[in-house]
Amino acid sequence: MNSARLGFGAVLVVTMASVTMAITTFGVLASELIAAMGIERWQLGMLATSGTLSGALFSTRLGKWVDVVGGKRATVTTLMVAGTALFCVGVAPDFSLMVGAAFLNGIASGMSNPATNKLISLEVEPGQRGLIVGIKQSGVQVAIFVGGWLLPVFTDWWGWRWAVLVFAAAPLTVGAISMARAASVGPSSGQPQDKETGRKDTDEASPVRLPRVVRRLTVYGFLLGMGVVVLVVYLPLYSEEVLGMSRGRAGLVLAITGPIGILARIGWGRIAEGRLGMVRSLMMIASLGVISGVFLAFGEDLGTWVIWVAAVVAGFSVFAWTSVGMLAVIEVLPADLAGSGSGRVYFGFICGFGIGAPLFGWSVDALGVYAPGWLGITVLFAAGFWVMFTVRGDGTPTRPIGTTA
Repeated sequence: MNSARLGFGAVLVVTMASVTMAITTFGVLASELIAAMGIERWQLGMLATSGTLSGALFSTRLGKWVDVVGGKRATVTTLMVAGTALFCVGVAPDFSLMVGAAFLNGIASGMSNPATNKLISLEVEPGQRGLIVGIKQSGVQVAIFVGGWLLPVFTDWWGWRWAVLVFAAAPLTVGAISMARAASVGPSSGQPQDKETGRKDTDEASPVRLPRVVRRLTVYGFLLGMGVVVLVVYLPLYSEEVLGMSRGRAGLVLAITGPIGILARIGWGRIAEGRLGMVRSLMMIASLGVISGVFLAFGEDLGTWVIWVAAVVAGFSVFAWTSVGMLAVIEVLPADLAGSGSGRVYFGFICGFGIGAPLFGWSVDALGVYAPGWLGITVLFAAGFWVMFTVRGDGTPTRPIGTTA
């Protein structure tokens, strides 16, 4: 892999990590935020909801916008918006303004997958995309690992606000460098006329109905999104409140999903592009999520070892599903529709993200225990398995699909 390709992969990783750091902060520093802001558990979940609500509202339109302006410009915009949002999280004086910062981060999240998928569809040849998509999606796990590991450490050193501001510097720096490089080399190859498709822009083209498998992926993403956000936001808090772990040790429970998820996302991308196929890969991911949920539901009775096993299984499976889901979108659709298709699938995912966290927090506040909520996400993962199980064949397209349903 040459230096240009390494730089390309690094920008993709930082982009995906930057839009994930805010939600990671809400999970890892949950006890700090609850104490500092004077909020309850369900309000902590509302921070995740605020971010996903904005992503849900704008993701489809942002996907179309990405198809118009091109992947390079959209990726740089994502970095700058994500860095600004994380900076606002660090300086927010009260809960209402932190909700606003989370809302802004959701806009960056809504751009992230359409922008990076568009870039990959234009820059990487078919047959080589599984690896680069896996590397790109591993940025999410990089954020979870680094945030889970270093946020508690930096908080002990400087306080939670400065800890967050340190992480805000990364996307702003990379975004500024990318802007400077883009200005020196001229416009992106995908803007405004796509060099591969010859279309002037997506909005001027005739309407295209997305394939059925994309709609299935949207439902699958919704179900897994509801479960994944619960794990990200409440796994550390559960480790502290129920299992009696320290803040640093509880942060490591989430952090351990990082390196495992990085390898899993790269591995699943290669596997799904190979013989196993995308649909069967997604079925396997959901079934492993069920196992993780069952472990958590009985974690208080079985002991603290269960939380580590559940975290490992979740990191290997449901935390990594987007590497397969986004690869499927890139393979199913031609390059000029990659942004729109990614926006549709991501819409389902972030809608689930927005609903899952406050519902889980409300159930813990109302019932006083975590087990019913863990059983709930187990059911969601099982439903995701069923959505993919009912797809005929292995769901792997043999050619780009543009107009068929």
